[in-house]
Amino acid sequence: MLTRALVLLSGGIDSTVALWWARDRYRVTALSFDGARRPRGEIRACTAVARRARVPHVRVDLPFLEARSDGYVPGRNLVYHSAAISIAERRGAEAVIAGHNKSDAKWFADARPGFFKRLLTLADGVKIVRPFAAMTDAQVVRLGARLGAPLDLTWSCYRDGAAPCGRCPACRDRRAILP
Repeated sequence: MLTRALVLLSGGIDSTVALWWARDRYRVTALSFDGARRPRGEIRACTAVARRARVPHVRVDLPFLEARSDGYVPGRNLVYHSAAISIAERRGAEAVIAGHNKSDAKWFADARPGFFKRLLTLADGVKIVRPFAAMTDAQVVRLGARLGAPLDLTWSCYRDGAAPCGRCPACRDRRAILP
């Protein structure tokens, strides 16, 4: 019998590939967090990806989380992982799976190995699994292609709108790594 796990699903490339990676290894539930002014494109992407994966999808509203003007949400991984650990314990899941990769760790303190090491000391029985911790963005995209992950359904733009803006850092990074 497969172990239960929650997969943090943001609607972006890394979390979508993590969901596809996890489906054959765990009994998966996708978990998404909605914060204040979260781009509707991300919310639509989460729903579409979970539906395509044919897994249950739980959405949790965290209205106090707000992005700065550059799109970054301060402390988001601390909040997301803490909430995910609590939800995992309540649902009997043994793992929280996150798509954080090597590129994230370069830019964000709450995506570095030391952050997760400290967080795990508080997790009391729930593992945090980061299968892409040693991979670059490009390596995650290649893995996603091999796994058949629906990268076309993902959203990477920091801004809200009917279509990605094409100018923000997330859009530029996406353009650089997708074939």
